Amino acid sequence: MAATDVTGNLDAAVADLAERFRAALEPPLRAAAELDSATLRARFDEPLPEHGLPVEEILAQLDERSAGGLAGSTGGRYFGYVTGASLPAAAIAEAWTAAVDQNTGMWPLGPAAVELEQVTLGWLADLLEFAGASGYFGSGATMANTVCLGVARHAFAKKHGVDVARDGVRALPELAVYGSVELHLSDHKALRTLGLGSGCVRAIPIDRAYAMEVEPLVEAIERDRAAGVEPAIVIAQAGSVNTGACDPLALIADVCDQYGLWLHVDGAFGAFFRLCERTAPLVRGLERADSLAVDAHKWLNVPNGAGFALLRDAALHHETFGGGAGYLTPGSGANLHELGFEASRSWRGASVWAALKQLGREGVVELVTNCCNLARELAETVEAHPHLELAAPAPANIVCFRYVRDGIDVEAVNREIQARVAADGQVFHTGATLDGVFCQRAAICSWRTTSDDVQMLADAVVAAGDAL
Repeated sequence: MAATDVTGNLDAAVADLAERFRAALEPPLRAAAELDSATLRARFDEPLPEHGLPVEEILAQLDERSAGGLAGSTGGRYFGYVTGASLPAAAIAEAWTAAVDQNTGMWPLGPAAVELEQVTLGWLADLLEFAGASGYFGSGATMANTVCLGVARHAFAKKHGVDVARDGVRALPELAVYGSVELHLSDHKALRTLGLGSGCVRAIPIDRAYAMEVEPLVEAIERDRAAGVEPAIVIAQAGSVNTGACDPLALIADVCDQYGLWLHVDGAFGAFFRLCERTAPLVRGLERADSLAVDAHKWLNVPNGAGFALLRDAALHHETFGGGAGYLTPGSGANLHELGFEASRSWRGASVWAALKQLGREGVVELVTNCCNLARELAETVEAHPHLELAAPAPANIVCFRYVRDGIDVEAVNREIQARVAADGQVFHTGATLDGVFCQRAAICSWRTTSDDVQMLADAVVAAGDAL
């Protein structure tokens, strides 16, 4: 198809996009997809087209073939995993940035994009009261964790006279990394990617509130020192994905100061606890971390694919990823490929900028506070019901609970309840295994969620349990 043919159909295609895009900004009718894998695959499974379609027909095919197969994650009744909806301003900005197609890897490839991202990272550091001198927008908290731990590895190597960028991890002394038994998979993936491996992690016990215990942390550090292993990094969690629990950051920061260790905080969603008056004490000490990883597509409610890293030492950050090539002609601004792994990437920060512009500081505080208050409402409903019980403390925005009755197999019944509620699709939540027993788990992160939505979840769980 000639380029002129494509251009000639743009008006019709854009008009169709506007209509479908506007419909997509409305709350979905269901919280879960209706169709199974085989049905959806059959809709898309066709030979590679030999000839191109008119541009105005392509979105229609995508929309129609996806119908019934989309998760209702943009609605207020989606409580699975830790999932924010997409704010209208963020979605609109994301669509526009795809069209202008700026590459934020180098300043000349996206001058305005680079400048906006750096300003937006400053806004985020200010919002979270984190004295970050440098930052980076990645694809999510997994990438942000990897960037932060890459800088931590560089700092450890430098302290031991090793150029890890040149000589690799084989030149490092044997080291240890410390995290709780609840440490997120993304942190393990980051350590594997960086060549350090999961085997260097010392799994520290947690207390009844699912937070890392400090005394066993100190004991593990002392054991490693006595064995000739160099303690290097402590990874603390602000918001465990299972329960929302936070490690005692201030006490852990004291330990890191005492032993000269890098403190990294995985704050994928829990960093925003700072903004709710009731949950702020959970993350006291966050400001003392050397690095912080956060998801934007959780509590900032931007489209998936945006997270950010904040680092205290800008020089170390640049040293870790800096470099160039003969053809990479610089411009007058920063080259962001020197702050992360990616040479080319989309303008991720624009959707975050748009969300912050739509909400303002007050709006973000209100969103976080409302979600935590709704979680408290759900927890109170659970505690008041004779056939429900909390499976763990619910200090913030995650509630884990079980359906219980005399004589039932609690594990089997609760697994079946979760499956039935998900299949019904009016509300959607996932589960968690705590103390070896499966439970219902609801994470509240959406700007659309209301009291009626959380009550609907509780009612659905009870109805499914009673039916069993």
